[in-house]
Amino acid sequence: MPTVSQPRTGRIGQSAKAGMRAAEYTTPSDFCRTFKQDMNRLYLLSLLLTGGRRSAVQCFVSSLSDCLDMKPVFKDWTDFWTRHIVVHNAIRMLSPAVNAGGEDSRSHVGPLDPTLSPVLRAVLRLSTFERCVFVMSVLEGYSDRDCALLLGSSTRDVLAAKAKAFEHLGRTSQPNDFPVAALGSQTEKASFIAVQN
Repeated sequence: MPTVSQPRTGRIGQSAKAGMRAAEYTTPSDFCRTFKQDMNRLYLLSLLLTGGRRSAVQCFVSSLSDCLDMKPVFKDWTDFWTRHIVVHNAIRMLSPAVNAGGEDSRSHVGPLDPTLSPVLRAVLRLSTFERCVFVMSVLEGYSDRDCALLLGSSTRDVLAAKAKAFEHLGRTSQPNDFPVAALGSQTEKASFIAVQN
């Protein structure tokens, strides 16, 4: 007659413990190193999301501070989390909403820096909501559902904003203006929704 056996504590238990020790977690210095190494990319992400240099600097600095205060995460996810925190802070700063008071697509930015590339100027001319959707979904690779959840809107609104952004950019840009590689794709990681802050 079969009996209920005791849980094994032999090799399997030791193997699991070794695997847990092998998993490395971030330290504040890891986030500092990431922000230093990827400063240009993270600042560009901040600029594209917020639409202005001053707000981009504010977003970048507050994101570094938030990362330093964050609970440890797996080291392999450091890049994902730094970009995600930048996105989260930009949304918190802007509170982008669909049709925010009939916002004109050019009303949120002052005169654009002539040294910026035509592509950046075209993206910065999008309305706040369209710009956030475009940057998050197209350049950062967030799913439409994740964009909607982060922005507090519906997936339908996200799809409409993305279509408007493509229409605007199609009218104001040349076919080869946009680089093939995105800023940083989230698609290699699971949906951020599955991993809570």
